[in-house]
Amino acid sequence: MSGNIHNTDIKKIKKEVSDLINDLDNGCDITNKYQYLENTSKSLYNYIVKQYNTSRFNKEFFINNLEMMLKGIEKIQKSNDIEKSQHEASILIGEKLASQFIPQLKK
Repeated sequence: MSGNIHNTDIKKIKKEVSDLINDLDNGCDITNKYQYLENTSKSLYNYIVKQYNTSRFNKEFFINNLEMMLKGIEKIQKSNDIEKSQHEASILIGEKLASQFIPQLKK
């Protein structure tokens, strides 16, 4: 994402991720097609491209987690108290991810 959370274009990221996954689903050439995503969210772009064809990549699980994180960013962008909302979003996302990945916390 952008170095400044307020410069993160959530709608554009959602669209490019959706289009990227659709292109990967259909075997399309993605070379130089997703420059915005590659430039602003390089780690996210690389993760999708490298993990997509592995057995560990669960598209629905990935999209749900990404949606949760982008909603957290959106909440921060709309907040008047940026530090507080960023902290709250971090806790919420951290707890959700921990419950998914740490065996002792799985429900």
